[in-house]
Amino acid sequence: MDGEMLFPLLVTTVVAIVGWVIGHRFNEQRDQKRKRREIQTEYLIRAYRGLEDGACRGSIAGTEYGKKFESAIADIQLFGTEAQVRMAKELANAIAESRNDASSGPILLLLRDDLRKEIGLDAIKEEPVHLRLTR
Repeated sequence: MDGEMLFPLLVTTVVAIVGWVIGHRFNEQRDQKRKRREIQTEYLIRAYRGLEDGACRGSIAGTEYGKKFESAIADIQLFGTEAQVRMAKELANAIAESRNDASSGPILLLLRDDLRKEIGLDAIKEEPVHLRLTR
C-alpha cells in the first residue's frame, strides 16, 4: 500500500472512532439524566401520596400516616425543586410549632402540577378532594 491510500484510510478510521466515542458519551449522559429524572419522579410521586394520605385526618402523630408524612417531607427535601423544598420546610416548621395555619394543601398542589408537567399531562385548575371513609 502506498502513502496516498494509507493517509485517507487512517483519517477516515480516526474520524469514525472519535465520532463513535463522542456519540457514546452523549448517549451515556442522556441515559443518566433520564434515570435521574425517573428516580426523582418516582420519589416525588411517593411523597405526594404520603402527604395526601395524612391530609384531613386530624392528628396523625404516631400513626402509619404520620410515618408516611414524615418520609414524604424528607423525600421532598432530598429530591424536590427549590420551591418544593422551601414549602416542605415551611410545612414542617408550621407543624412543629403547632400552628393553626399548617396545611399540606399548597405543597400538594405544587407537587401535583410539577409532576403532571414532568410526565406530560395537562395542568388541572381544580383543587384535589381528600376522600376519607370512616366507620
